[in-house]
Amino acid sequence: MEPLEICKGCREAHTCARVYEQIGKTDGPSVTFKALIAFLLPIATFTGVLAACDTFLTGLVAPRYETPLAFVVALAVTAALMLLVSMVVKRACRGK
Repeated sequence: MEPLEICKGCREAHTCARVYEQIGKTDGPSVTFKALIAFLLPIATFTGVLAACDTFLTGLVAPRYETPLAFVVALAVTAALMLLVSMVVKRACRGK
């Protein structure tokens, strides 16, 4: 492996490259699914509920209250979903 320009002159350049090579070869469970649940699910849920509330609340409440109410509902639904996911994960981990 050719050292980078920034690594030239560094006495640890070859060791450093080996360390990063070993890190890349570590075997372990994939965290992709967990990352999607932890980061993408709340954002997608909040956005989807906010869009649905915007459609649903039009004409149902005064226009002045549509956005704040949609925000509160989306926040509550997202928090409830993440609480539910957290409980399911804890229960699944207890069973192992």
